[in-house]
Amino acid sequence: MTTHKQMSRTRKLAMAGILPIAALSLAGCNSTSGTEEGADVEDVVEEEAVAEEEEAVDAGAAVEPYEGAYDTGFYEDYESYVGEEVTLSADVNEIVSEKSFTIAGTDDTTVEALLVIAEGEMEEVTPGLTVSVTGTVMESFDLPTVEEETGLDLDDEAFVDFDGENYVVAESVDTSVDADS
Repeated sequence: MTTHKQMSRTRKLAMAGILPIAALSLAGCNSTSGTEEGADVEDVVEEEAVAEEEEAVDAGAAVEPYEGAYDTGFYEDYESYVGEEVTLSADVNEIVSEKSFTIAGTDDTTVEALLVIAEGEMEEVTPGLTVSVTGTVMESFDLPTVEEETGLDLDDEAFVDFDGENYVVAESVDTSVDADS
């Protein structure tokens, strides 16, 4: 009988040791695990890069400053640049005042004219002249607020049509831009 008790005890101890290992093994298997069939290193690396990019956006990482033409791409992403400094190249559309004008998209775009308010010194601009404007992207033009923030005294009547529109407060306006570049 002692042999039977010892064997039973040995079996119990063995089972006690095996059960936790078996439970852990089963816990690693679940129905949400996908197959690795068809996956290669490039897929995994690409998925990780996308995940890291999404994390950076979620963490509020700064958007790269825009430098380029005032075109459909910029126009459609305008909201993502609000409060950011950008450099836009475009043709002068209309002169609004001594310190402001609008720029238009290129011939191959249909973007609306964008108001530019020059804070600093501004060279003379004329309609059709290609310029490079560096400034802060703003939304919802409000004349009293713009005058207060820029220190400019702008003609009320000249800006009636721009109330609530998008605009750029320019730190610099470069008129030496080559239209073909």
